[in-house]
Amino acid sequence: MLYDVLPDVETPTAAELESAYASELAAVVREHGRETVAADSGVAPETLAAFTDGEVGDATLSDAAAVFGVDDTDPDAVTAEVRDGLMMGLSTAILDVDTVALEIETELDARELRQALEGEIRLRLDELAAVQSLIRSRS
Repeated sequence: MLYDVLPDVETPTAAELESAYASELAAVVREHGRETVAADSGVAPETLAAFTDGEVGDATLSDAAAVFGVDDTDPDAVTAEVRDGLMMGLSTAILDVDTVALEIETELDARELRQALEGEIRLRLDELAAVQSLIRSRS
């Protein structure tokens, strides 16, 4: 869903990944309707509108998982898949959170990045895209 977007692009940029995330999420919103998705997922209608506009805004991994949950996908499975993929990617690319935090443009320091990757604090989709882009560029 999120971790495996753009499989044919070897080194996608963070912006390309964000757009792909938004596209995947917008498909669920279009299929079920914004009102239904908002009610069933608890995600703000403005966030859902951003997805249909091709943007992720301030949406989090939890928001995305909740939207996919409306489409009969287990939200916990979505977050687990993303987190597992990121951890495996970091290992494969031989990257640690200190290096990632220095190389991506987010407000997260290394400690916060580790916490976000482990699910202790929120991980915004733009942060996910930045991390995933770096991993794929190094793998």
